[in-house]
Amino acid sequence: MGAGTCIGFESARALWRKIGHDVARDNRADDAPPLLVRLLFDSGEGLDMSALPARTRVSAAPARVVAHEVSELLGQHPELGGRLDACVSEQAGRHVATGATMHLTSGSYPPGSFCRMPDGTLLASPELTFVQLARTLSDDGLLAYGYELCGYYARGAEGFCSCPKLTSTGRMGRYLERLERLRAARGQGMPPGVKRVRRALGQVLDGAASPEEAIASMVLALPRDRGGFGLPPGCLNRAVPLSSEVARIFGIDSFVCDASWAGRRVAFEYQGWQHKIRSRQTVDLRKGNVLVADGWTLVQANRAMLSSQELMEEVAVTLSRALGVRWEPPDASVRTRQLRFRNGLLAELGPGEIERLS
Repeated sequence: MGAGTCIGFESARALWRKIGHDVARDNRADDAPPLLVRLLFDSGEGLDMSALPARTRVSAAPARVVAHEVSELLGQHPELGGRLDACVSEQAGRHVATGATMHLTSGSYPPGSFCRMPDGTLLASPELTFVQLARTLSDDGLLAYGYELCGYYARGAEGFCSCPKLTSTGRMGRYLERLERLRAARGQGMPPGVKRVRRALGQVLDGAASPEEAIASMVLALPRDRGGFGLPPGCLNRAVPLSSEVARIFGIDSFVCDASWAGRRVAFEYQGWQHKIRSRQTVDLRKGNVLVADGWTLVQANRAMLSSQELMEEVAVTLSRALGVRWEPPDASVRTRQLRFRNGLLAELGPGEIERLS
């Protein structure tokens, strides 16, 4: 089934999200630490990654799609919502097929652009999916999806799950370079939207662990003309080493922080809904105490603060002072832009992806 079909665009995004949830399911075990802990502290060693489709050396989309395969694929993948985005390399292949939208995906693509699903169907790689969605997503939506692809989570109708990163900003940048070299060598133009992809990629940070954490990062680090506060970007979910004396006293040599600026000994923690779990609260409290004992400044925020312009501005002021960055209060037009940007992203989150406020 599906051997002559290539799935891309919004359908590819839906399938990659489903694949992320499949990987999370395959690595759920009562006798093992949570998957995110294994990803951050053990680099994902020993994980079952069999749900990930294998990358291929296929260099072009098929010329056309076989109509009966569309209905079969839609029946097999309810996450597609009854509509399949198929890639075809020839204009003649854009025939009418019930339940399908045919996208002209012409030209050559470097190895790894297409992945092979178990039934033989081709699936646009995470990097190619990002390029394709630059045609349809808004600037904010494209940026948010870049954070998702390069983060430790997959979104879904029932909420998000922790999973390995599908790609990284470095890998996506190298993919664009390979694509550009290949197209130039063959006298072919670049796909539509590449300029928007490069612009978005320059603002994506690797390693966010949840949709809200990603939004908080964007709000703090994006330039003010994009709806952020323009603070220096931190490193997301990196290990923060403790001094030898504190490590000896507390018996731990590092913590992973949601965002950190090691050169300034500043850390940021976003307290999402999962932090309300009692065992997690204990870990978070201990982390804060030990970091402060080691001379770090810890700044924290939650959903209520992220939803408030006034409170988020206080978070940004606190971080700017800790980082030694001069603070300029945003004017009315900037505040309006920040509020619109933040609320637009928060409005896209599903019920299972947000902290439930009483």
